[in-house]
Amino acid sequence: MDELELQQAEAEKKEEPEKKGNIASEIFDWFDTILCSVIAVIVIFTFFTRLSSVDGSSMNPTLIDQERLLITSMGYTPKHNDIVVVWAENLIDDDGTPGKAVVKRVVGVGGDKIRIDFNEGVVYRNDEALPLEVKDGLLYEDGHTINDYTRRPLDFGGEVTVPEGYVFVLGDNRNNSRDSRDSAIGLVDERLIAGKVYLRVAPFDKFGGVN
Repeated sequence: MDELELQQAEAEKKEEPEKKGNIASEIFDWFDTILCSVIAVIVIFTFFTRLSSVDGSSMNPTLIDQERLLITSMGYTPKHNDIVVVWAENLIDDDGTPGKAVVKRVVGVGGDKIRIDFNEGVVYRNDEALPLEVKDGLLYEDGHTINDYTRRPLDFGGEVTVPEGYVFVLGDNRNNSRDSRDSAIGLVDERLIAGKVYLRVAPFDKFGGVN
């Protein structure tokens, strides 16, 4: 072996540990990235957001049974037309246990007077009718779709002033929804709001924000 070949052989021997070191470093970097991502997801889903699902048809046509939703409660203050998940203590879950999470829309907040004319199917907030319009074959109330005019009273006497710290909620499927018109739910304590719906994640073809 001449001197040039000897030098090349020695150089290759030196490169082998460096290559092994680079591979090990890349593996560690990948592992570190994956670990950080997992930790970030755990933190987000523990403190900032939660996964929920629609159970039933009470929010048709806005939300459909079994759709999957992301909700958040961080710094949340209820506002008109928000879609929220609330804990209904007096409803019975599918497995027979008391208490059930339901998805509804906020129609009244603390201080609002809510009145419903069930003959006309019109909801009033602070003596002003929530605007109704038909567009592209759909019925809109206050800018969002509802299934029909509000004609089902359930246990509701027709008028209520919402106390501070509570909300009045309705389902968008107005005549097939148990909500604040039903004494089993009634006015909802804000502390029983699990969070506001902000994203639909399944089915994937409907992925996106929710109005």
